[in-house]
Amino acid sequence: MTPVLILTRPAPQAEAFAADISARWAGAVRIILSPLLQIIPVPINADLAGAKGVVFTSAHGVAASRTADLPRGLPAWCVGEKTAQLAADAGFDAIAGPGDAARLADKIINRRPTGPLVHLHGFHTRGGLSEKLTSAGIACIDVIAYDQIAQALTADAFEALRGDAPVILPLFSPRTATILEGQSPFSAPVHLIVMSTAVQSAAAAIGVRSLTVAATPDADAVVAATLKRLSAVAEPAA
Repeated sequence: MTPVLILTRPAPQAEAFAADISARWAGAVRIILSPLLQIIPVPINADLAGAKGVVFTSAHGVAASRTADLPRGLPAWCVGEKTAQLAADAGFDAIAGPGDAARLADKIINRRPTGPLVHLHGFHTRGGLSEKLTSAGIACIDVIAYDQIAQALTADAFEALRGDAPVILPLFSPRTATILEGQSPFSAPVHLIVMSTAVQSAAAAIGVRSLTVAATPDADAVVAATLKRLSAVAEPAA
């Protein structure tokens, strides 16, 4: 039976993930894009001209920076490699972090940059990055630059989650896991791939056949874990 891969990230990230899987998976798989978050820009009215650096914990923060009063060329502390590439493309001096916000904060504190820094983030956020930096003596200004509006699963995704074929479902954030849990239960054999233990905790109430935590909290590790699970469900043990 052909496995189903349901991608719940916002469309651009889901499409990129699907392309990565398609390039590396030669077997049969049905891919369904069903974003559980819609990203809505929030006007940025703060005067940020005095910022000495910027913190990006998502690609959406980089996109929002294009309308912010931020000088290009500033150091940009980025959660991971892909966000750093986007920041570099936007004209910042990008510094790639270790893949999650908590460890990014540790990296910034160890480097002791001159503040103030500006953290552009969504309305729903976790981890208290700005508070952690400020407590360590590095001034950081919180700026809400976008909102993340919950979305229902698509009809195709619901149908798959109520079917018989195995469903592989990568999850990248605790909020997405919480939104998905609110639309369960599902009768299909669901195999969750989660980006971190924080996402694992948020997904605890979802009934699943298996749950895999990515080796590292970044998209490449989630792709690798997804490919491994695809291989397992496509070739069940005898």
